[in-house]
Amino acid sequence: MRKILAIAASFSAAAAFANTNAGSRLFVCATPQPDDLNATAFAALTWVEVGGVGRVGETGTSTNIVNYNTWGTKFAQHAKGVSNAGSPEIEVARDPEDAGQDLLRTIAKTNLNYAFKILRSDFPDADPASTPTIVYNRGIISGPKTPNGQVEDFDLEVFTLGLNQEQIIVDPVPA
Repeated sequence: MRKILAIAASFSAAAAFANTNAGSRLFVCATPQPDDLNATAFAALTWVEVGGVGRVGETGTSTNIVNYNTWGTKFAQHAKGVSNAGSPEIEVARDPEDAGQDLLRTIAKTNLNYAFKILRSDFPDADPASTPTIVYNRGIISGPKTPNGQVEDFDLEVFTLGLNQEQIIVDPVPA
């Protein structure tokens, strides 16, 4: 019976963290960040929220796997190559009066690195003693592209990030 309860407890704990992106928020810092940052330096920045975010593409490290074939081997020799921090697209419902979107449009005209922060919705805002998962990234931005679309499509803009450092994930802290 104890084993069954322990298994049930582990499933309920896991289910508590199977969250959607609904309620998550994206922020950008208006000050260029030329050097890699740690979690403390990211947390100390001043952030501007980007409104109308509908989609953020993949972030995180992807490493090339390279191979070399020699005459005397039956299988290719594999090794890790260069890593990429990601090139996610950020899709927003265009709002010319949103301060965060306006900031994205402005910094997209530069070739400087900026800091980005995602606040996940792991814990409700009603509990001030809890903090959600925080994902920090730093890189350049381009765009916006305008997908246009058909009659019933929304007026969207799409920005592309070129991330230049390993992302930092700060785990949530429950109350």
